[in-house]
Amino acid sequence: MIKEVIKADGSIEKFDLDKLSKWAKYASKVGGDWSELAIETFTKLPELCHSKDIHQAMIDVCYSKQDLVYSRVASRLETAQLRKNIERQLGIKVNKASFKEIRDALINKGVWCKDTIPAYSLQQEELFEELKHIHLESWQVSQWVDKYLLKINGVTVETPAIAAIGIGLGLHGDTQDAYDLARDIIYSRTNLPTPVLNGIRNGDFNGVSCCVISAGDSVESIEVTQHLAVRMTAKKAGIGVEFTTRSKGSDVKGGRIKHLGKHPIYKHTDSGVKEFLQETRGGSATVGFTCIDPEVYNIALWKSQRIDIEQRLDRLDYSFIFNDAFLDAVVNRKDWYLFDYNDAKHLYKAFYVSDVETYNKTVSQLVADGVKHTKVQALDLIKHILMIRQETGRMYFFNVSRANTHTPFLDVIKLSNLCQEICLPTKPYENMEDLYLDNGCESETAFCSLGALVPVNIKDDMEYQRVAYTLVKTINKLIVKCPKMTKNHERTMLERMSLGVGITGLAEYLYKQGYDYDGSESSLEFVSDLAEKHCFYLYKASQKLSEETGVEAKGVDLKWLPVDTKLGKFTPKMDWESIRGKPRVNSVLIAHMPTESSAVASGVTNGLYPPRKVVINKKSRKGVVQFICKGFEKGKNLLAWDVDNVTLSRYYSAVQDWSDQGISADTYFDPRKFENGKKPLSLLLKEWVAHFKLGNKSMYYVNTYDDDEVSIFDLIQSVEVQEADCESCKL
Repeated sequence: MIKEVIKADGSIEKFDLDKLSKWAKYASKVGGDWSELAIETFTKLPELCHSKDIHQAMIDVCYSKQDLVYSRVASRLETAQLRKNIERQLGIKVNKASFKEIRDALINKGVWCKDTIPAYSLQQEELFEELKHIHLESWQVSQWVDKYLLKINGVTVETPAIAAIGIGLGLHGDTQDAYDLARDIIYSRTNLPTPVLNGIRNGDFNGVSCCVISAGDSVESIEVTQHLAVRMTAKKAGIGVEFTTRSKGSDVKGGRIKHLGKHPIYKHTDSGVKEFLQETRGGSATVGFTCIDPEVYNIALWKSQRIDIEQRLDRLDYSFIFNDAFLDAVVNRKDWYLFDYNDAKHLYKAFYVSDVETYNKTVSQLVADGVKHTKVQALDLIKHILMIRQETGRMYFFNVSRANTHTPFLDVIKLSNLCQEICLPTKPYENMEDLYLDNGCESETAFCSLGALVPVNIKDDMEYQRVAYTLVKTINKLIVKCPKMTKNHERTMLERMSLGVGITGLAEYLYKQGYDYDGSESSLEFVSDLAEKHCFYLYKASQKLSEETGVEAKGVDLKWLPVDTKLGKFTPKMDWESIRGKPRVNSVLIAHMPTESSAVASGVTNGLYPPRKVVINKKSRKGVVQFICKGFEKGKNLLAWDVDNVTLSRYYSAVQDWSDQGISADTYFDPRKFENGKKPLSLLLKEWVAHFKLGNKSMYYVNTYDDDEVSIFDLIQSVEVQEADCESCKL
């Protein structure tokens, strides 16, 4: 038990139990037993410790309770600790200081950019007085401290309220939009990605979330793509990339040499994106490869542990790109044909946009003409891919047929991004001049800026419209203000103005309204109605901004609306004809991302997903952030492991109907439910076919139940490799 304390200045003094008791009483004003908290903290500590260790020990005791009341006790302790750190660094007591004092101190210390933050006004003071008294959950405070609040010498010098006001002012100036945005952030109505939350007020506008790149079949084009992947990683973007180029052994220079294939190209990409740390995360890339590539079997293996370590490229993630013709071939057990790009360039163009019948006729003609090919069984190929997905959890899927029909874009979509929710057109660069000079070429890198709305914290439809408008205007400002790497990027970004605004905290919203992920018609229709409203208000916001600014997105069919190509049976509730054909600022507006990190800051569950546990301990740089799923009732509500993947796919489909882009659609695997912890391949196939027959565009992670009873070895070995009856994949 504690006897002496090392203070911040290094001096040692006798431990004072009264001080500990006062802190316990202060923190327990929101509930809990202060004496129990004090005693448990006292007995937990060693004889000699730092004063900061006492505070952290109290927080740890609260977390050990795994109780919402004690979590809120921890929140008061963490907030007090945060204010104390600010006082030490800035010499200002946050509770007593004016916003002007705090603002001026941050600018003078170089934490806030003086050229970004507008002049002080009394309205800013009033906003600060309102927001500084709002108590966030402990996990929100922890996440803000860990990832978003700015620091001096590693010590945090903002509160979430101060940061939110700074973000609003930095983007919108001293306007009502700035105040609305700050309130939406702190009241958790709006969710913004990490680069935005830890930028803006410091002059850093590198907040474009996603970058999607295509390479052509030449040395110059491949090198431009590699260059882009590295440069955009340094700008905090997550990378999606594909190389439409020849395969290993293909003729180069008329057959004088043979192509080395995609392995060295992918290896170059892997090393490039790992060169930089993106503030709070490392650089990453997902490489897309098609189901008609002759290297398809080997590419999938590069992610796995089955091959020699010299051939392994398992730090990359992979997206298996297929079309409806492949889906049809799997379901009906048909032959499938692989063609080298060098031998069948027009097939590679048809692959993305042709219907099943037209595509199959094109393939038949190539075979009849004697074009070199490899014949495989579509079912065997998808088994191979699914097994590696189950082993690694990180083999993704992207259906380009659905991506190119359920979209307003006139140009072709070929792949998705890092997290598989972005569906934007790309065109390869022929050389570096195309990228930097923008000399009339049609080459294009795709960019998307993300955000999300939190329905559980939005009181009614009127507020939903207002919050949607503020968020769309906010992300548009970010796109305009962000530094553009090249003139080509500047032109295409401003022509497209592509947004991906998702929904996060769906689970808590369902619970609050009396629903769950049980697959009932009423629950699915409720989700469909929410997704429809979400889409409708975002489109209206973009149209309103077009009226106000005169800006109009290019390259889209304004007559198309999601209601035209949705597959679900639920009757639309919004007046879609009232917005058809009207100009809007943004080409697309809806994408549903994982919100793995930012959802914690908003105090809700991730994206569209059911919770994995009621109490989730998430790793962070400062330790463990404990999140408690609010609204969940044990014995009544379902965890992710309780929802079969086909049912979950129906929920994704209800949302995909109203999304012009896609969804980072996770699946779940609980080894406890299967003999020897192995999932039958027949079930994997059934789930895969169902997911894409329902109209979903993509499939993202496999989340595997990771209770302590399940070892890492068990997780790696969790797929059944024996032949299985595949009739169940036919729906």
